[in-house]
Amino acid sequence: MTETRPRRTLTNRNSWKTIRTLLRRIKSQSGTSEKSHPEVVWTTCKESSTTTETSTAVSIAEIQAPQVQKALVVARKGEYELRDDFPIPVVGDDEVMIRSYYVGLNPIDWKSVDYNFCLPEFPWVTGREMSGVVAQVGSAVTTFKEGDSVWTSTYYKDVRAGCFQEYVIVPSHTVLPIPSTVSFEAAACLGVAALTAAMTLWKWLGVPIPSTTTDDSEEQWLLIWGGSTVTGQFATQIASLSGIKVITVNSAETKALSEKLGASHVVVRDEKTDEELVDEIRQVTGGRITRAIDLVGTKTASLALDAVSKDAPVAFAPLAMMSSSHVIPENVIVHTVEMKQFVLDKGNVCYTEELGKLLEAGKLILPELHLVEGGLDVVQEGLEMLKKGNMKGKKLVVRM
Repeated sequence: MTETRPRRTLTNRNSWKTIRTLLRRIKSQSGTSEKSHPEVVWTTCKESSTTTETSTAVSIAEIQAPQVQKALVVARKGEYELRDDFPIPVVGDDEVMIRSYYVGLNPIDWKSVDYNFCLPEFPWVTGREMSGVVAQVGSAVTTFKEGDSVWTSTYYKDVRAGCFQEYVIVPSHTVLPIPSTVSFEAAACLGVAALTAAMTLWKWLGVPIPSTTTDDSEEQWLLIWGGSTVTGQFATQIASLSGIKVITVNSAETKALSEKLGASHVVVRDEKTDEELVDEIRQVTGGRITRAIDLVGTKTASLALDAVSKDAPVAFAPLAMMSSSHVIPENVIVHTVEMKQFVLDKGNVCYTEELGKLLEAGKLILPELHLVEGGLDVVQEGLEMLKKGNMKGKKLVVRM
């Protein structure tokens, strides 16, 4: 994708010079971004049919934004289509339009299409996280300007917010500046994994925010089943910074990764029965796990519940899936983590602010990236890679 060229060019060279002059004036009025990134030219121009001096007098009103864009859409049940004529909607007063540069891929992206959920209608655009450059802001937006480097987390019910398109429109409170310690491409993994980990711990499981952590003589344990997942990596670090002891369940290949991120103990699942895994967890923690996160599925959610405390109050977040028929112990509260609350409730901005502080201070190690070139044309290929699994702790990001 060529990011520094306008979508259309003028055949008349004099007219183009005039337009370029006008654009420079606009740019000088809007200021410049502190981050280095390719310039985004947000213009299309009317072609001139003459070469006279009067034909070069092009007004600002004649500089128009493109009306269509390229998008990977779910055209019908279980079927994608790549379209070049997908409409670009108008930006609302309190909304921001972002030109996409990097898109993070997540299991929910392929699962929603394969199992036909979170698709309000067809055609629809999926994709939950991205980083890019502000292309346009609504009249009520004062916190961002065109050219700012940002990241966002989106809600599936707004087709304009689907990240598998060139231009994404989201509420202004869901737009965050990219911290100086985070690369442009790595920022594309913050909208799902990092934010989910932070909100799950701080909002639902009651883990204290690191800046407010107080000394507690009582040992507290958090179980993370699936410690090498990108969400598990962020959760391990955030909990550790809060003084919580973390025990994770991993493969032998990723044991060292979780240890590096602060896990107090890593249970290697390879060649062990379910009973052996639960016994090891309970022996290491003394049966004192009061918080748990499952990132794998229904079977491991059940095993996680077997491993937690039998008498102390327990908060459990089954982030992958949990059977509705499972019997929940009386001392366990199962929290339904709804990340849509980040979009629907502006009060949740406090969590992104705290996450931003940790990132800016360099206290979080970002996941290793598996960067795929090719833009929207390779998103489906990337999703197939995710479906096969065994990413070994890497985060899959597509360069747009």
